[in-house]
Amino acid sequence: MVPGEKIALENLDQLINQHMAFLIRTVSNFTGKYVSIENDDEFSIALIAFTEAVKKYDEDRGNFLGFAKLVIESRLKTYLGKKRKESSEVSLEAMQEDGIDFTEEKEENSSLHEEIIQYREELLLFGLTLEVLADRAPKHSDTRKRAVTVAEMASEDKETVEETYLKKKLPIRKVARLSRVTEKIVKGSKEFILSVLIIFVKQFPGLVYWIKGERCHHHVS
Repeated sequence: MVPGEKIALENLDQLINQHMAFLIRTVSNFTGKYVSIENDDEFSIALIAFTEAVKKYDEDRGNFLGFAKLVIESRLKTYLGKKRKESSEVSLEAMQEDGIDFTEEKEENSSLHEEIIQYREELLLFGLTLEVLADRAPKHSDTRKRAVTVAEMASEDKETVEETYLKKKLPIRKVARLSRVTEKIVKGSKEFILSVLIIFVKQFPGLVYWIKGERCHHHVS
């Protein structure tokens, strides 16, 4: 495309087809994941942003693809930020519905929201989400309490924590030995145990209180 060239919107489909590889690469690089043209909301956002770039482009904006990339990334950033906030709120509701009690005080809402954002980012390192924590949390309260205890014991062992973060998965045999339970028990709740272990390792005060179902003994100033 020559700088300054006006793009006829009736030729938009052809233009999109010509730059399909660019679109996929831009979305994939920004989101860090494989892009499905048919199903990904992010790709749909990119198409809308590409169309916006086509409409707004002129010679003063330099190279077209460079300009289009900026528009696409800007729209994706806005979309993903909104999606992350909504997911945090929905996930907390889902966890409460699944019987995971979480009592929060109004004055703690802001700091808790920040904790949840940081926690989600930490979970992504392991390919996990808050939705996984909600969906796969043991339904029986005794099983859930035991899993939390296992996670807390594992979080206190430096070698186990280092291996977990290095390999991006729970060392099941080591965790079972530390907590004196069978490997079958650990395997049955491995995603939940890993998710809770991260909370203890990172010492998110509000989330520690939530996951243990009791107030933290240490006051966080």
